[in-house]
Amino acid sequence: MTYVVSYVSVRIRGYADGTPCWARLRTADPEAAAAFYAGVFGWRLDGEVFRRGDAVVAGLEAGPGAGWLTYFASDDIAALTGRVVDCGGTVVRPVSVGTRGSAALFRDPAGAEFGGWQRGTLAGAQIGVEPDTVCWSELVTGDEAGAECFYGKVFGWSAQTGVLAPERGYREWQGNGRVVAGLVPASGAEPARWRTTVEVLEVTAAVQRCLDLGGRVLQGPVDLLVGRYTRLVDPLGATFSVIELIPELRG
Repeated sequence: MTYVVSYVSVRIRGYADGTPCWARLRTADPEAAAAFYAGVFGWRLDGEVFRRGDAVVAGLEAGPGAGWLTYFASDDIAALTGRVVDCGGTVVRPVSVGTRGSAALFRDPAGAEFGGWQRGTLAGAQIGVEPDTVCWSELVTGDEAGAECFYGKVFGWSAQTGVLAPERGYREWQGNGRVVAGLVPASGAEPARWRTTVEVLEVTAAVQRCLDLGGRVLQGPVDLLVGRYTRLVDPLGATFSVIELIPELRG
């Protein structure tokens, strides 16, 4: 079963350097993943991208393991690679060039993987700020001071107290004069990683679709200042989050 809702979408034409531009799912079974995300969000797999309607909403790559990766726009991916290495990060996958764009995969000093994306024919996700699109990325880390130093030098970001869950130590990354992502203190032995959140029309319905298709609930739902949020796991082990925004914040 495919979940289908019609929207009037506004196309995103480009992304500022150093801002999240899209998320890409890594999975060992693309066909199974495609069926799951079609059922939960109404996405359609088209080669190496998920589409909602005719617009690219996220990416997919076949490979071992399972997880969502955040990619950041770069005006010069070779220069970004140099900064990552100079600041103590590592290159997991060097720059590869295709018609859609040039990509590289990195790991920060605490072990969180993230990507860089220099646009070719594709700037990144073509739609957003509406249900069933990726709306947020956040770094979970046990070394917040180290993360501030690393991402401050690599992307020019600074961290400030956030509005999602300030009582839990939540902070936000500021870059290019606006909030670009979140910073979450890791709990216990939780590994450092970037997390992906998708906006949904109704959290309860999205959670039920996830469960019906073999996924699991990791956390929540919980009520935050900006909406109702829960963390989920797809049947192949990739974790992701969904949020139902309060009416004042809906696009």
